[in-house]
Formats: sequence, C-alpha cells, structure tokens
Amino acid sequence: MMKRTLMVIDPSMHHPEIASYNNMVHSSPVPTTYHLPVLSEQNSMKDELDNTCGVVLMGSAASVYDDYGWIKRISEILIQAAEKQIPILGICFGHQLIAHVFDGKVDFLWNKVKKKGLRQVNLSKNALWGESQSGELIYSHQEGVTVCPPNFNITASSEMVVIDGIAHQSKPIWGFQPHIEATTSFAKRNGVNPDDFGNAFQFGSKIMKTFLSQFKSD
Repeated sequence: MMKRTLMVIDPSMHHPEIASYNNMVHSSPVPTTYHLPVLSEQNSMKDELDNTCGVVLMGSAASVYDDYGWIKRISEILIQAAEKQIPILGICFGHQLIAHVFDGKVDFLWNKVKKKGLRQVNLSKNALWGESQSGELIYSHQEGVTVCPPNFNITASSEMVVIDGIAHQSKPIWGFQPHIEATTSFAKRNGVNPDDFGNAFQFGSKIMKTFLSQFKSD
C-alpha cells in the first residue's frame, strides 16, 4: 500500500520556491509531493489527490482573477479536497484563492502598490494552534482578502491587513496572507535583511509545524 502524502502546490510563475518546499519536507511527518502547475505538469495534482492526506498551496505573482487554466485546475483541487475533508493550508496567493473559491472577495489593498517587509500579526484563538498569540511575519503582496467567505472566521489580523488569516468553521481549511513558509532566500529576494528575519522565520515555522503535526506517518 502506498503511503499517503502531503501535496505541496507551488504556483510560482518565475522562481520556484524550492527552499521553502525543502523546509516543509524536513518538518513533515509524512512523505511529500511537489507540484509546479505553472512551469511544469498540471495534471499531477489530480493524479495524486486520492493518495493525499493534506494540501499546501503556496504563493504566486498571479491574481486569483487571472484567466489561467492552472488556476481553474487548482481551484478544482481545493473544492475536491474540501469535500473529502482533506486539510488545506493556503499561503498568500493560496490564502486568496481559498477565499475566492469559497465566495469571499479579493481586491487590491493599497491602490495597486505592492508592499513587502515584516509586520506584526495577531492570531486569535483557534483549534489548530490553540491560544491567541502574536508575532512578526514576512509579507509580499498587493492584493488581499477584503471580504471573509461564508462559513469562515477571521483568525489573523494586523494593522496593515484586517483579514490576514482565515479558517473554515467546520472543515480543516486555513489561509494566511503572510508567508509563514518563508526561508532566508525568500527574505533576501524580497528585500528583508536576513538579520531581521530570524523572529519571523521562527514564528512562521511554528505555525507551519502546527499544521504539519496533524499528519501521522505509518
């Protein structure tokens, strides 16, 4: 029997997030599969879904409103995974696509200006990570979720972004606008000094590991 695996979808349009994926591999208690639908194979996600125990959807320079076939295919995977009660974690674009697919609203936040850096994010009490807490996280985006989808709660917020995180009320689905998966290489490419990134890396890794810890190896 094949071991059930964690599906990691990287919708990067230019620079695959290999370092972030490798970091997930080291933290995951189950085997992982890597899917690069923009730059490589699109059907691998569908082929792997029946053997999947969880889905992580990473960031992208695309907008959820772009007319790309791969966005439609990822959306279909999210819907099917949700129907199967497969845990889903969306990050940045992934967070926005979850909101879009489940009838929330995504829009520009700062007059189409893309902003990057570190911000303090407040997490409310949640079944995934427990008590409320706060910490610094790295961000790089111009759009965000402006209307929380039905049957979701807002689970993270900041002074810059009201809806910095969401969670479904009954299904194992979570979204984060900040890059909780980010590594030092991501920080460098987005103009964040690695010396200033340590706390954000630790806090983001803590959230990621909490999500990954729900999967059990055989």
